[in-house]
Amino acid sequence: MQEFTYDAFFSYRHRPLDSELTQKAFNLLESYRLPKAIREQGYPEIRRAFRDTEELPVSRILTESIDNALRSTNCLVVVCSEDTPESRWIDREVGVFIELGRADHIYPLLISGDPERSFPPTLKLVPDVMDRIMDVRTEGNSVKKMTTKAENALLKVVADIAGCDPEELQREHLLRRNRRLIIWAAGTAAVFLFIAGVSLGLMHQAQNFRDTAARREQASLSILDELTYTLPSRLVNVPGAYSHLSGILHENTEEINAILRLSGNREAAEFEAAANYEKLATAQGVLGSYDEALSTEETAIGIYRTLTDVGADGGLEALASSYNNRGRLLNSAGRFPEAAEAFDEAISLYADAKNPNLVDLATFTFNAGSNRADIGDLEGAATLYEKSLKLLESAGDTWASVNSTAKVNYNYGLILHRVGAYSDAEVYLERACDLYSEIMENAQSLTDPRDYVQAVSALALCLTDEGRFQEADSLYARGIATAMHQAQDTENTDSLRNLAYLYNNRGLLLNMQEDYKTADIYYTRAAELYRTISGRTGSPSDTAVYANAMLNIGENAFKAGDYSHSREAFEEGLQAYGGVCRVLGSMDTAQYYAWLSYYELVHNRDPQAALKAGLSGYELQPNHVLVNINLAYACLYSGLYDNCDALLSWVASLGEGQIQNVLLDLDAQERAGMESEHIAAIRRFLAEASLPPAEDGKQTL
Repeated sequence: MQEFTYDAFFSYRHRPLDSELTQKAFNLLESYRLPKAIREQGYPEIRRAFRDTEELPVSRILTESIDNALRSTNCLVVVCSEDTPESRWIDREVGVFIELGRADHIYPLLISGDPERSFPPTLKLVPDVMDRIMDVRTEGNSVKKMTTKAENALLKVVADIAGCDPEELQREHLLRRNRRLIIWAAGTAAVFLFIAGVSLGLMHQAQNFRDTAARREQASLSILDELTYTLPSRLVNVPGAYSHLSGILHENTEEINAILRLSGNREAAEFEAAANYEKLATAQGVLGSYDEALSTEETAIGIYRTLTDVGADGGLEALASSYNNRGRLLNSAGRFPEAAEAFDEAISLYADAKNPNLVDLATFTFNAGSNRADIGDLEGAATLYEKSLKLLESAGDTWASVNSTAKVNYNYGLILHRVGAYSDAEVYLERACDLYSEIMENAQSLTDPRDYVQAVSALALCLTDEGRFQEADSLYARGIATAMHQAQDTENTDSLRNLAYLYNNRGLLLNMQEDYKTADIYYTRAAELYRTISGRTGSPSDTAVYANAMLNIGENAFKAGDYSHSREAFEEGLQAYGGVCRVLGSMDTAQYYAWLSYYELVHNRDPQAALKAGLSGYELQPNHVLVNINLAYACLYSGLYDNCDALLSWVASLGEGQIQNVLLDLDAQERAGMESEHIAAIRRFLAEASLPPAEDGKQTL
């Protein structure tokens, strides 16, 4: 094994921002100490880094000392800004590292601009360099904020130097950083519970002194309020916290019940109890325990309904919110029809509230719309999204309304993407990303920080389907870096879903660029995560996304010519999908038939069976892109050329990405020995296809 004098070499432009950030990153790297769990496995600490403090004059070649340092360095960190491409010497340093056969140890630290404008020419030639990008850009080039981001970003380099697993290092780093918070939180919880117990004991002893008891009761309620609201908010994004949080909240219910038995202000205590049950249900849902979570939520609903029946102020609003939470849990569990009933109940109840909060009502409305989209009712979803946006416009300009508006735009963009209206979908998704960025830049907290990653992922997928691969890949790199950070909390199924979604979609991008080997890596990572999630939750919707990941692996392997692997993946995916799709609704059932059609065609070589399955999917979702493409192939090999051309004409109108996708499919089919006299005509048609927008600029839902 080669011994290196330096662990890292910093290549940078001697400009104020570049120099300052390099100094900060240099100090962070040299002072970094591996987490104990990593050290105990025998991995070495960071020892020494190199940076040149003098600007090289244009007339010089690389000095001997710099050249020697490069040749005796483990990793090269290239600090990239808009000024970087002007430096011949940074480009040369990258070139030397490539010549040394160490291209896979080059890490770009992007501080401003974008890869296209800020990477030196030679860096753009490095294979997979986007997978190693360390993006620390911030609005206004805040050095303080960039330094904070760099602490986490540089872990990629640390893992390379130490030789440890990057994901394990990320996880241990975050756990170490938050260990004090967890200890504090657990200690605080224990203190609160102890004080609550003491308060209850004192209350019981002093029950004959009404004033004293009342004051102590209020103190106990204040303590429990801290446990119900403040502590969950502090712990919600700490890895491993949800299981602890669930336990704390469960114990909290017992303390609240004790207060209820003694309370002179029973109404306040009952509200506290119901709120605690809702928090507990949310924690159980994040852990994937949907049946347990729904049972807990039902307890909250029962309490709120009693309060509403006796006319308690705020009871109706709280009951509506609780039904909304029930709908969210049912949706996550894949029980869409039941979720629809819960959302409808929430909206109906809230309509009778004395002082309805328009942001809350808009939230209930777009949650109902998202559930409609999951069922396959895209028109119904679009109607509810429009209604939600109008409510938010009336709600006024608050951060809560901005956050909700971003969510609606994201969900609206998703359904437009599903029907191939990519340009319109892009508008909504970009708006969502911009709104989320605005929230974060103004030091506001997102309701759920995973929402931003979801919006970035969806926008990247839209750009992929439009054929704008480089822009999409840049977004995927940013999204994956953030999602990996969030997914260190391995018990949080929502974070794992986000990362799996990004892996799957980046696999699609690589597939469309004919990099089938790397695409298989990303598809497989996605499938492994989805398998874990599905096994944990037992949810039909989680099973469906796992099935789709396996089917993507099968389609990719077919294009790569690995037919046995393709057949195995298809059969596993179809078996899993077939068991749940009808429970989920027409959207998933149509997609299942589309995949079945392709399998019958390319593996069983049965065009008639493929045509039958394809038509079944088309009857359910005639605007679904995958349904149209695979039905077109079934028509092609069944000799129904006019039908094939009509379907592919619509697909071609969606964008260059889909045209490229069809051409790659045809290439793969021909390599597999599938023949049709009409393929040449299709190729000519696609080559000449124009891409006019729809008449009104929008795809009809």
